[in-house]
Amino acid sequence: MHDWAMPTAGAPSTEARRGDGFLATSFSERCAGLVDAGHHVFLGISPGNGYFSEDRLLALLGWAAARFTRITIAHPDTGTVACTYLGRGYPPRHARARAHRDVRQTANRISRAVATARIDPARLDVARFSDFYDTPAYRAALERVTRAHREQPAFHATCTRMVTGVLRTTMPAGWTPSTGQLSAGAEYLDRELPFLLDTPGILGVPASVFAYRATPALAGFLYGPDAPLPAAVTQGFVTVEPLPQP
Repeated sequence: MHDWAMPTAGAPSTEARRGDGFLATSFSERCAGLVDAGHHVFLGISPGNGYFSEDRLLALLGWAAARFTRITIAHPDTGTVACTYLGRGYPPRHARARAHRDVRQTANRISRAVATARIDPARLDVARFSDFYDTPAYRAALERVTRAHREQPAFHATCTRMVTGVLRTTMPAGWTPSTGQLSAGAEYLDRELPFLLDTPGILGVPASVFAYRATPALAGFLYGPDAPLPAAVTQGFVTVEPLPQP
């Protein structure tokens, strides 16, 4: 989803670290500890987002390879990306065609960046979110998300604001999604959230850090003190932003 991640109201509680052309900011001290441990990083890539150029992907892989033993670079599948287009009112066939194009282009960019990076294949996995939908850990995490929507009004409201903001990015000023469109668009975020909750369980790694270009507005619900929807203790989050060019 284009910029599903939106800045949080509160700043992360750790210092940012510069390196390899990026500014990396862990959301919390626990997240920083997981970055330092360097077991595994999950690089979430958004199809249809011009930010993730081939050069940017190559740079991200270099940043990750210098800090983590294992890397997974993953992107949503066609059905998930189509949720955004459905949320903007595209007919189903058109939405899926646009999503298929976005996913194909992203997969090709990743493939070229991986070939150029020449990271030991034993350290690097390339995946689609749908590769893990049938795992017990993914299903359990998704059920927690579904339950949080029912039982935690603040969480649901935050997700709704995020999705509405994303859907509006390419729409005319003043446009507002209908209830059905908002529900369709929200599926993208819901399908991605399990990877922010329990990537270690889903992928079978000892610990993991989800890395993205911005901090999601709901990060406090997952990683903050007394988090109402706490991520696994071995799950962290780090924002990785490119440093300004001199």
